[in-house]
Amino acid sequence: MDYRGGSIMSIDFPEICPTRRTYTPGEYATKRFTAINGASKSRLYGSKAFDAELSMSFLLNDADMASLLGSWHASKGGFYTLDLPDSVFAGVSSVLQTQIPSYLQWRWAEMPSVESVMPNRSRVQVQLIATLDS
Repeated sequence: MDYRGGSIMSIDFPEICPTRRTYTPGEYATKRFTAINGASKSRLYGSKAFDAELSMSFLLNDADMASLLGSWHASKGGFYTLDLPDSVFAGVSSVLQTQIPSYLQWRWAEMPSVESVMPNRSRVQVQLIATLDS
């Protein structure tokens, strides 16, 4: 594993603004135990949510597309975490942004999907997942 300053290396996500964004808050580590008579008890195994999802669509020129693919390759897919720029959340109020936990580490959840729509223009779908890394 590569380390910088004692922590796992983080890769810059390009300074691009999505045309569409969907955020799904993460899950808490809980387990429900149900007895044969139907009585149940829930256990909470952690105080932090994890596996939040961020889906984004972009309409990019070739230079921005190259930056995005460069980030994918530099992060080795979902291996290294991503530093997301403010542009990813452009248009989201600061009140709402406070509900996206800062302790989450964003990673690629899957390969970016690229559709060429005309010369020098591509529509791109990106799926990120937020993990709890120590």
